Amino acid sequence: MRRGTATRAWLLAGCTLSAACTTTEHRESTAPETVPSGLLPAPAPEQVAGRPLRLLFIPFASTREQEHEAAARITTYLETRTGLAVQPILTSNYEEAARAFLEDEADAAFLAPLLYVQVAERFARDPALRGVRLRLLLAAVAGGSPSYVGYVVAPTDTTLRELRDAAGLPFGLIEDSTSGYLYPLDLLESRGLDPAEFLRDARLYRRHGDVLADLLRPPGERRLAAGALYHNIVDTLPDDQRARLRLLAKTARIPRDAVAVRIPLVGGREDPERLRVAAALQHALLVLDDDPAMAASLREGIGYDGWIVGDDRRYDAIRKVHQRFGHYRFGARPATDEGAGATEPAGAATEARKER
Repeated sequence: MRRGTATRAWLLAGCTLSAACTTTEHRESTAPETVPSGLLPAPAPEQVAGRPLRLLFIPFASTREQEHEAAARITTYLETRTGLAVQPILTSNYEEAARAFLEDEADAAFLAPLLYVQVAERFARDPALRGVRLRLLLAAVAGGSPSYVGYVVAPTDTTLRELRDAAGLPFGLIEDSTSGYLYPLDLLESRGLDPAEFLRDARLYRRHGDVLADLLRPPGERRLAAGALYHNIVDTLPDDQRARLRLLAKTARIPRDAVAVRIPLVGGREDPERLRVAAALQHALLVLDDDPAMAASLREGIGYDGWIVGDDRRYDAIRKVHQRFGHYRFGARPATDEGAGATEPAGAATEARKER
């Protein structure tokens, strides 16, 4: 089996949907046990000095350059604050991030909300992960809120004025994304729109920046009529670029990104040394906004103001939406999407890949 296939199969449950489909088969997606969370005791500096921490970043900015710059600033801050030896790991898409974290290539990770829910389910159900525990450290905050929205946008040089105007047109979705995939399905249903019909020409991308870049292209070069995006990637655009996009709709509010860690079990208990490293990370990020320059940099680079102590129950809202829509697979990757492989036909929805 190709490396990563098992991860992919866990993250996507299979079901075929056609435009005529009127019923859905629900699949339980709530992890059977709550992920442990809460504030860990702060370690003494000498207990963590020099200890390694492999810290994984998901794609979060419109360009790779911005992501590298933000990751470097956070790494420097953490090393200065904690004495940890931090190794940043940047991934090119959510699938890669999930695989790296699940396969022990990272100790801690910034995870998008849906990705966190999927990873938590994997830890709860996969026998191969019985010797390690997932622990939720933090949830992101911006504008004083631990939740956010997704946008559906279209170029202003088109006739699209509201959500229903985009029905059946080339529409950009982001693979495994909460704001760019899952919650837009919930939005369509809440507006009385059939997702299968609306998304019959959906295109599936791996990064928010790819959808954004296409929508900002000149009309003759554009492949999309509209797309779903994380709000911050639009809100932080330069004024001239933001003025070229029209907001068609907003999703329901979504719990923000999570910071989670893998803690090996020793004799059935969490490894105390790894817990101390996790605690150092948690406490350092909780007080990051004490540094005004760092806080401003974080807000510009990622869109957060800071973090609060994580609570797994906040993500139950995502689990409920995922239970309704997570077993459907809408869209096909564009033929020119790098590394995608253009063998899947476009259509309202395709069956999710299954482990065979």
